[in-house]
Amino acid sequence: MKAIRQRSYVFATAACIGIAVSLLILACSRTVHESQARILLTVSLPASACMAALWAQEHRRRKIAQLIVENQILHIRTATICDTAGAAAEPEEAETIDIFVSYFGILLDSRVIKFNQDGIFLKAVEIGPNSITLTYGTDKRVQSARLLQAAIDDEQVKRIVEQFRHETGIVPVIIN
Repeated sequence: MKAIRQRSYVFATAACIGIAVSLLILACSRTVHESQARILLTVSLPASACMAALWAQEHRRRKIAQLIVENQILHIRTATICDTAGAAAEPEEAETIDIFVSYFGILLDSRVIKFNQDGIFLKAVEIGPNSITLTYGTDKRVQSARLLQAAIDDEQVKRIVEQFRHETGIVPVIIN
């Protein structure tokens, strides 16, 4: 989610800078030769439009990721990365890699797999001793994501099964 937010900010900033440069070129076109202004505008306007389109796409991805996190059925912390500068130094902020699963899709750190949009639906859920497999796709193309995690106790399995059944209407298959 953090990476998606950062990319969104970078694209928005680049688009704003491009628009500001284009406006500056237009404002200064009287003092600069007209051919130079046209050349600069030919570069700055399409670049600004491209950055704005990338920002819009990343903004949609960010909204879907936010929806997934807010309505999560399952949250798996796959890794925690902690950086220390030495034995006497205090550890810096730890970075975690999280997986969120909801009715709306899967958020794999910064990758978004959306459900119930563009014809992509969650088709099956299998809960194994060390993994959870989610099968999703369209009528023509089916994919699956296997989420590895530590062993789950029976109470957690029952809770996860009930949440998937209640939220998605799909009854997970438990594999022993």
